[in-house]
Amino acid sequence: MRKIGIFGDSFGVGLQSGPNIGWSRLLENHYSITNHCECGIGEYKILCQIKNADLSRFDAIVVTHTSPTRVHTRFNPVHQNSTYHTNCDIIFSDIEHRKDAFSVMAHNYFKMVFDFDYYTDIHNLICKEIHQITQVLPTVHITHFDYNDLYTFDHKLINFYSHWHAHPGDVNHYSQFGNQHVYENLIYIIEQELDQQS
Repeated sequence: MRKIGIFGDSFGVGLQSGPNIGWSRLLENHYSITNHCECGIGEYKILCQIKNADLSRFDAIVVTHTSPTRVHTRFNPVHQNSTYHTNCDIIFSDIEHRKDAFSVMAHNYFKMVFDFDYYTDIHNLICKEIHQITQVLPTVHITHFDYNDLYTFDHKLINFYSHWHAHPGDVNHYSQFGNQHVYENLIYIIEQELDQQS
């Protein structure tokens, strides 16, 4: 059985709720999966996942890229007691209505300091490094965010943004149909990448 590594944010975490099985778990029907994904992390932590992994163990990898608007932090007290978000970065929607000292400080940062152009440039530079590192083996780059004007991975980025908005749900942010669709598309694309390599 071929070995696939999955790296990225909450859209790729291996989850199941009742009959709704996340697309990354569904891939286990075809491949031996090692899942490194974590909820709420920014692109820098995705880069660290990849750098800390032994890519030679895999026949191919899938990287699910996140939004450039997450602010990196080593410790986020908002989610310190969460099962899935212990390594979470800061996003405005998490702290917008909270009144604790950390959230108020972060809210002020977003309102008075946050520079979208800067974070977009940093995001693109990190994506470029991820692209360079992952060229050693078949790689499928995907996102579930609006990726206009962001790094395109030689136009090989598969964007599920409109699909997510059409089929939202409670497992990997998708409904059961939504996860099935992502899974079926990825099977086809992964096999294409593997065939090109052989």
